[in-house]
Amino acid sequence: MITLYQRTDCPFCWKVRLSLAELGLGYTTIEVTLGEKPADLLRLTPTGSVPVLLDGSVVIWDSGVAVDYLDARYGLGSLIPRDPVRQAWVKCLHAYSDKCVGAALRPLVFETRSKPVEDRDQRIIETSALAWQESQAWLESHIEPQWMGGSALSSGECALAARCGVAEAYGVGVSDEFPKLYNWFKAVQWRPAWDAAYPTAFITANLPRGKG
Repeated sequence: MITLYQRTDCPFCWKVRLSLAELGLGYTTIEVTLGEKPADLLRLTPTGSVPVLLDGSVVIWDSGVAVDYLDARYGLGSLIPRDPVRQAWVKCLHAYSDKCVGAALRPLVFETRSKPVEDRDQRIIETSALAWQESQAWLESHIEPQWMGGSALSSGECALAARCGVAEAYGVGVSDEFPKLYNWFKAVQWRPAWDAAYPTAFITANLPRGKG
C-alpha cells in the first residue's frame, strides 16, 4: 500500500501524484496543512516537509527520489529513459523545473496566496511573472519535441507540468508565444493522469479545472 503525505497544491506533491497516475498506481493520501508539522510527519522526515512517500516499509522524503523510486520499482523506464542521453535530458528538465521554474514563480505565488488583492506588492508579482516568462523562453529553446509526450510522461515532464499548472492557477499560464511549450502543456492537460492528479484546492486561487 502506497501512502503519500502531501499538501494538494504543492508542486512537489503534484509531481509525485502525476508520476503515480502515469504508472497507474493506487495510493492513499494524508493531507498536511501549510505551516503545520504533525508529529507523525516529523517521525518520517528530517525536514518536516511534504511530500513523503510510504511504500510498505520504504520511507522517501524527497520528491525527486520518490519519482526515481517509483520508476525503478514499478515503471521499468516509463518515467526515466534507460538510454543515457535521453535520461540525462529528462533529469536536466526535472532539475530545471524544480530549481529554476520554481524559483521564478515562488514570489508571485507567495504574494498572491498570502495577501488580499489590495495589499499585494505588484512589483513582486510583475518581477516574478517576468522571470517566469524568461523561463518559458529558455524551455522553448531547449525542448526536444521527440522526447516529449510519450506513452507516459517522463519524470521531467511530471515536474514541469506541475509547475505550469501552478502558473496557470495563479493567473500566469503558459503563453502561446512559446508554441512548443504551449502545445505540449495543452496535450498534457488532456491526459487522464492530469485529472487524476489535479489539486483539490489552491490556497487562494480559484480557477476552473478546464482543459482550455
